[in-house]
Amino acid sequence: KLAVNALYTDLDDVNIVSWDALTDIVHTNQSFNVQAYIELGTHDATNSKIYEEWKKAYVGIRATNYFLENVDKINSANGTLINQFKGEAKVLRAYQYIKLVGFFGDVPLITTPISIAEGQSIQRTPVAEVWRFVANELNEAAQLLPKTYAATEKGRITQGAALGLLARAELYAGNYQKSAEAAEQVITSGVYGLHDSYEKLFSYAAENSKEVLLDKQFIKDTYSNNIFQELAPYSQKNSNSTFVPTKVIVDAFETSQGKSISEAGSGYNPAKPYENRDSRLKYSIFLEGDILPSGAIFKPQPNSGSADAIGSTYIASTTGLNIKKYINSDDFANPANCGINIILLRYAEILLTYAEAKIELNQIDADVLTAINAVRNGRSDVKQPAVTTTLQAELREIVRRERAV
Repeated sequence: KLAVNALYTDLDDVNIVSWDALTDIVHTNQSFNVQAYIELGTHDATNSKIYEEWKKAYVGIRATNYFLENVDKINSANGTLINQFKGEAKVLRAYQYIKLVGFFGDVPLITTPISIAEGQSIQRTPVAEVWRFVANELNEAAQLLPKTYAATEKGRITQGAALGLLARAELYAGNYQKSAEAAEQVITSGVYGLHDSYEKLFSYAAENSKEVLLDKQFIKDTYSNNIFQELAPYSQKNSNSTFVPTKVIVDAFETSQGKSISEAGSGYNPAKPYENRDSRLKYSIFLEGDILPSGAIFKPQPNSGSADAIGSTYIASTTGLNIKKYINSDDFANPANCGINIILLRYAEILLTYAEAKIELNQIDADVLTAINAVRNGRSDVKQPAVTTTLQAELREIVRRERAV
């Protein structure tokens, strides 16, 4: 049990935020940050960001390979528990391969512990073969894992996590029918659902909610993370604003009428750009005038005199925006000692994956619209107008925008 517990340390955590900064919706704020070179397109294979993501994944794979190679040496009468541990390890290994293929395409598929010499000569495996391995592993793991655990075992990988990652993997691989089927199994399991408040979803109060399929668990003072220090505005105890939102993602949020800001009749006012918008905008991003964890007002205007003023320091957000998710006032006293769990897979993604897979199959029915609309208006504090179109091209754009926001 201790051995399988140790495998969870290799899951991603705060580093997942940096992935958005490899796209145009988030900016690497300090120009000397090694990831900024990727944004500029001046990086190469020696870039440490690339190396660290590669290394983190293969460290996790090595650990799970070692576990699976040796677990059957344990003489135990509790075969069900041993099988559960095998299932957890298989899912953790599959998680790493999903990430690796997403970043790199063909990657070495290693399923047993190897020597240094073997590691120096191993070749990349065609991506289709890696996807087949991942699908087989997750299908097998789902049969070994329970649907739920006792409260004392919270955070362990469930059958739903295995099926949810299977839905993600099959979608990425273009196997849309299998993706939809896996997502549907999660949806119909009755175990998961949307957390009622999007505003509170990334708070301590919502940890282990019914929306979470997979997270990395932390405990303040014992096994902590630094997400507050990494993302919060500079005025918050000299936090780093390492990755900051861009205008691209702000503009992606619809108005409260359910229209894009450029659409006629949207109600968008460029003089007051944050008014009359999808409520998820203000829950996701610190906007001018927001109350900060310190109790101060967020004032990013260049002439505001605030520590968050654009240009006042190289650490203040250069876009005038900061990420709000995971920034909890509970962590203000010690921003590098956060106990907040980092969510790696949640039910909203399952709904959108189901919808996207069915859209790509052009199997557009009421269930597709139900899944999308649950994400758009299935919470007490998110009430975007329902989508009614059944046109494939329009729904494809809608589901992609929903993923972004």
